[in-house]
Amino acid sequence: MTACLFTLGLTLSTLGDGKLGIIMAILCVCGNVAFFSVGIGPVCWVVSSEIFPLKLRAQASAIGAVGSRVSSGLVSMSFLSVSRAITVGGTFFVFAALSSLSIAFVYKCVPETKGKSLEQIEMLFQNERAWEGDEVELEDMQHLMQSSES
Repeated sequence: MTACLFTLGLTLSTLGDGKLGIIMAILCVCGNVAFFSVGIGPVCWVVSSEIFPLKLRAQASAIGAVGSRVSSGLVSMSFLSVSRAITVGGTFFVFAALSSLSIAFVYKCVPETKGKSLEQIEMLFQNERAWEGDEVELEDMQHLMQSSES
């Protein structure tokens, strides 16, 4: 996604309205949409359905959905103003930078939950020190759960 946005910014800044520029722009936009759909796009929905305790999950997921829609609306509504201020190509360079920041955020702050039950994930997020640093393994969570029961 980041590469597609960067390439789109580069294409719009250098190639312009030529046939190659138009083809590259279309390919970059399609690539961005495809990579968003399988990459960072579902993260909001998946994480909000896993990290909150069961009694708050519905309300917290709804707030997460509202936040997702509001941020999407802000990007859409500010696009023309930003593109007039720094060019259309420059706007996509900014989007590429934000995309790379989102990758860093997910890598650093969102722990891997594959193969874990919702109860284990809840314990993971309740104990902040459990996932600081390296990736938390399933055996680590079982140890945490046993020590909390004692």
